[in-house]
Amino acid sequence: MPLTLSLVAAGLTLAAPVRLDRVDVLSEDSGTFLHYEVPMAPAYPAMTGVRFVEQVKVVLSLPVSGLYAGASIASQSLSYEGPLWRSEEGRGLFWTASVHTRLLLPYGAHAGVAWRFGFLRLGVGASASSEATWARPEWTEWKVLPTLALGFGPNVAPGQ
Repeated sequence: MPLTLSLVAAGLTLAAPVRLDRVDVLSEDSGTFLHYEVPMAPAYPAMTGVRFVEQVKVVLSLPVSGLYAGASIASQSLSYEGPLWRSEEGRGLFWTASVHTRLLLPYGAHAGVAWRFGFLRLGVGASASSEATWARPEWTEWKVLPTLALGFGPNVAPGQ
């Protein structure tokens, strides 16, 4: 019987709507693009362009209010947004927390705040990331970088 209930719950979750929330043209996953790639743009413009494309992230709103899944060529993330201040239409200031993975191997986390207004989402925060890979799954060395995120899309606020 518990297996049947689990299957029914999984089926209902999968049937719930998953929708596009936004496309982050500046992702907050690791913060390395702004800190390492942009300063090198004059010397290596083609590589900076490739790194830019790698970090552009598509973000989907999941059936659980405030829960989002994002994917780019460089990483994937599972994030949550909770309201700090919300307007009547659901926009406003939200706290955010996320876990980042590369090929589904966790390598870091992010915490910050995001402001949703109109079709824009602007986020600031800090990201802690390691160099862990499937070939070398070690989380001994960490770097913490400030992050800036810029996303465009329907931006329907959590719970709306």
